[in-house]
Amino acid sequence: MPVSKDFRVKKGLIVGENVDATSGNVSAINVDASGTFSAATFEPENVTATVSVSSPSISADNIWGNIKDVTYSDLTIAGTTSASNIMLDSGSAATTSNEWSTGGVTLQSSYANIGDGSTGVLFTVPMAKYRSGKCLVQAVAMGTGNVGIGTTGGSSASQNQEVTELLFIHNGTEVNMIEYASVGIGSTVISQYTAAINGANVEIRALAMSPSDTFVQFIGTITQLHTTQV
Repeated sequence: MPVSKDFRVKKGLIVGENVDATSGNVSAINVDASGTFSAATFEPENVTATVSVSSPSISADNIWGNIKDVTYSDLTIAGTTSASNIMLDSGSAATTSNEWSTGGVTLQSSYANIGDGSTGVLFTVPMAKYRSGKCLVQAVAMGTGNVGIGTTGGSSASQNQEVTELLFIHNGTEVNMIEYASVGIGSTVISQYTAAINGANVEIRALAMSPSDTFVQFIGTITQLHTTQV
C-alpha cells in the first residue's frame, strides 16, 4: 500500500514479513526484537535510540554507519563477541589508556628516550598478574644532526636502527629472558636488553649505546600472559 505522506500508527504496527525503508529515516523510542534482527547489509547513516535498543540476537554480514544509544557512553557486551575484524576509533580497556585486554592476554605499548651509556626501564610487569610475555622493541640511535627517517642531511646515527624480539618468564623469585630475533641497519649494536626482578615486578630494561654519544629512542610493545598468584 504506497503512501505518499506520513503513515502513523497510534498503538502498534505488526509486520509479518518485511519493513523496507528505501529512503528517509526510521525512528523509534524503543526498537525491541524479541527474536532475531537480521540483515544482509545494515547501512544507516545514524541509528539513534532515545531509550534503548534490545534484541537477543543482531546479525548482519555488514554493519555501516553510527549506532548510538544516548543512555550510555560505553558499549558493554555481557556474552560472547565473535567477528573476523573489530575496529574501534578510540576507547580504553583494562587499567590504563594504552593497555588492551582480550581473553588471557594483555598488550601494552612503551616509549622511552635513553641517554648513551644509560639503562632505562621499558616495561614494568606485575609478577602477581603476569607470568610470561613477548616484547617487540624498535631502537633508533638519535644524533644531534639527525632529522629523522626518510629525510636527508642527518648524521650517521640515522643509519643505526634495529628491531628486537624478546621472550621472558618468571617464577616469582627469578626471571629468565632470551633475545631470539634481531635485525638492524648499520654495523653498530645500539642496545642491550636485560630482565630483572624489582620488588613485586619484573622490569624489562634497555642499555643505550648510541654511536653519536647522544641517546637511543625505544618504541615497543609487550604481550603478556595472565597468571595466578605466585
